[in-house]
Amino acid sequence: MLSKRLQAVAKFIDKKDNLIDVGCDHGYLGIYLKTNNLVNTILLTDVNKNALSNAISNIKNFNLNIPTILTNGLEDVATNQYDTISISGMGTSTIKKILNPTKLSTISKIIIQSNNNLFELRAFLKTLGYRLVDEITLQEKNIWYVVCLFKKGVDSSKFLKYGIPKKDKILYYKYLINNYQKVLKNIPIKDMEIRKQYLNEIDLLNKLLEEC
Repeated sequence: MLSKRLQAVAKFIDKKDNLIDVGCDHGYLGIYLKTNNLVNTILLTDVNKNALSNAISNIKNFNLNIPTILTNGLEDVATNQYDTISISGMGTSTIKKILNPTKLSTISKIIIQSNNNLFELRAFLKTLGYRLVDEITLQEKNIWYVVCLFKKGVDSSKFLKYGIPKKDKILYYKYLINNYQKVLKNIPIKDMEIRKQYLNEIDLLNKLLEEC
């Protein structure tokens, strides 16, 4: 029932965590965690009434008791009762709007799978006082996903752009290099500055590959 992407999110959740799953969709992650006793407490939220209704129905089908709230991100959530947040399947701009600093005082861990702009996402979490601790990179249905684990603390800028070099990043980095090389072929020789930018990115990725 649980996709590979959500399984990766689940791997970063501990049994002691008090979790808010923002944008829970059909509630599959919460159901999986509660069924397997992989979380202490959990709250499911979604801004979409139909999605949350489906989640509630699925929860009942599994004879579980999981609280839900129809709300935009964390707006109507008493976050001081929780220490962990998971957000997946959204874009970085939406995620940035959800993570209001006034709502994060007790949140020590944030797990995010963003659909785009990962460099911007990592940099934003750094400004909120969170450091990038770990990542899981995977491919599902020909789409690459990176699940990021952040914890409170000071972070450096070393891995903000392309993430933490690990074995599961090898094919992903090669995929990015290939895309940059395709773009580079279509950039005229006269546009030296633009070509240099892409060559620098390729060089950086090759160096990260050596660290994997």
